[in-house]
Amino acid sequence: MANQDYDFRTVSSKITQAEFSLFKDYCEKKGLKPSGLIKELILRELKIPIPHIIAGKNRIYYDKENDRFTWSVAIDTGEEINILKNVAPAFLEDMLDMFAKGLKERASFISKTKKDSVPVPSNILRMKR
Repeated sequence: MANQDYDFRTVSSKITQAEFSLFKDYCEKKGLKPSGLIKELILRELKIPIPHIIAGKNRIYYDKENDRFTWSVAIDTGEEINILKNVAPAFLEDMLDMFAKGLKERASFISKTKKDSVPVPSNILRMKR
């Protein structure tokens, strides 16, 4: 087998001291070198590229027998991915409250006062009439 010349590059990232300590402890527990784990993670991600933007719809299914919910996303490609399974009703009620608070805060931030209003790009408002 012929020797191949490889042009290696170093990859780095800044993390907090606390994150570094957690990472170092994790590597020690697993018996890995940090550089080896980082390389493995990068190569794993490159083998299975995941698109950053996909289209689909949220779905909520109710299991009457167990009084639990499943939250999934139906991707436009036909695939359905479970986000959360066996979710208690109280958890969904709390999440619903958090979503409502977040959307109310956003509406206030963008000065939305009418229910049927939608966000308008600010550059439209800067156009000369």
